[in-house]
Amino acid sequence: MTDHDAPLVTAEQAAEMCAVSLRTWRTWNSYGRVPRPVRIGRTLRWRRDELNAWIAAGCPRQREWDAAQA
Repeated sequence: MTDHDAPLVTAEQAAEMCAVSLRTWRTWNSYGRVPRPVRIGRTLRWRRDELNAWIAAGCPRQREWDAAQA
């Protein structure tokens, strides 16, 4: 399985998927603008399939995204 096939992505990979800087991604995460991450120990990861769906939906805020997924 390559990095492009992995089900979970790092902040760096998520930022790249959204064509933003890592700093912007981390800011968005701290303000609740991205899907909720998966915490593995002290690290954060995002589900690749969820990020792809989130991007396709126009990158709504976390609260709106959570409501749409419920």
